[in-house]
Amino acid sequence: MLADIKLLRDGGTPLYIQLYEQLRDCIQDGLIQEDEKLPPIRQLAAQLDVNSVTVVNAYKLLEENKLIYKKVGSGSYVMPLREKINLDASSDEEELEPELAAGEDGELINLATANPDPKLFPVADFKRVVNEVLERDGGNAFLYLESKGYRPLREAIHAYMQKLQMTVNLEDIYIISGAQQGIDIISRVLLANGDYVFVESPTYNGAVAAFKSRGAKIVEIPLMADGLDVKALEKMLKLMKPKCIYVMPSFQNPTGCTYSERKRKHLLLLCRKYDVLVLEDDYLSELSYLEDGIKPLKAYDREDRVIYIKSFSKIFMPGLRVGYLVIPDNIRERVMSVKYMTDISTSGFMQRVLSVYLRSSFWEKHIESMKREYSLRYIETIRIAKKALRGASFQQPYGGLNLWIRLPEGVYATALAEGCKARGVLITPGTVFLKGEEGERYFRLSFAGETIERITAGVTVIGEVMERLKLKE
Repeated sequence: MLADIKLLRDGGTPLYIQLYEQLRDCIQDGLIQEDEKLPPIRQLAAQLDVNSVTVVNAYKLLEENKLIYKKVGSGSYVMPLREKINLDASSDEEELEPELAAGEDGELINLATANPDPKLFPVADFKRVVNEVLERDGGNAFLYLESKGYRPLREAIHAYMQKLQMTVNLEDIYIISGAQQGIDIISRVLLANGDYVFVESPTYNGAVAAFKSRGAKIVEIPLMADGLDVKALEKMLKLMKPKCIYVMPSFQNPTGCTYSERKRKHLLLLCRKYDVLVLEDDYLSELSYLEDGIKPLKAYDREDRVIYIKSFSKIFMPGLRVGYLVIPDNIRERVMSVKYMTDISTSGFMQRVLSVYLRSSFWEKHIESMKREYSLRYIETIRIAKKALRGASFQQPYGGLNLWIRLPEGVYATALAEGCKARGVLITPGTVFLKGEEGERYFRLSFAGETIERITAGVTVIGEVMERLKLKE
């Protein structure tokens, strides 16, 4: 095949571009097989009667376009096929996860949203803190703050993180307008067109959309009951170097999976071995119902490899739009620049209020109240799901706000969701998180926004619709 390569020395196009284009076509047409080694640079240069720099530049272009990869001390090899590396590089419009208010029309039972129940918001306590801030600061409460965030709030967050056994510097904490903004900021800082991002499969599609908006290619790593499949992860790390690995180690969305301590440590060992950053999205580690002391991945980080994102949306009040980032020192300036360009700074008033709230006894009281109420909903959801969803299966997550349910043979998630909606119940089909046939095998059941009575009624309806769909087969 390489004998067919012809370079025109008077064609106007640089020789290395001609060589790149012909090699590219051979790879894309399957004439050079995946994992096949390309000729050494000097050998190919001699064969084509060109300078070695011509081959070096052509190989460099192939590598930049993710068509080949290098093995240190061995040479250049053709990148595996997309199917083999589970590469999702589609540009189709994403089916985004619905975030509807629970029972917003008073009729629908909403088991699709993971937003907290507004009835659980600590309105009275929050009102006292708002009044305290207004009395103390007056009109100053509504001034812009520095882009990094209100220092007293960052100090309160720093103290809270220490309680969770995370050792970080105060200067590495940045206030953001929710977790989604944090993911977007990191995407802008780290990613360029064609870069790889490794993600769990399935995963939160809002993060995937942010990565793809920067032109990144998504490589999915299978998720097991106790965390990422580390063997599959290392196999991919040997083939390519991602700019980051995006994970949700505590009560992952949508599966509810929580990484074991062994998996957390193994992940960090691989990141050190292959020099990779981790983006940890911690949105629910507080909501553990059957055990205490789940430590974020960041608590195990001794080499500043974990970029930590924390939002208060699911454990406090979504509309506050306040969260925080903990970032390595080497990207600090770029994060500050992108944050400023995005919205200058997060709401100064909300930052002042949250600062007082976190320092008071209200915060601990609220977390305990949320755990107490949601543990009751969790127990009832598990009970009625086991009773009503015959033939379905799921792993008990022991925390969080979701169940990830595998459907029995012959029942498909899209049809189930449509049938349930017709009966006044909303669920999230697995196709929101997984493409194609695999997504049709699952649905996500969220118990965040409904009372125990409505959860029971809703899951009963899901079971009835499921039985009806079985009969159609």
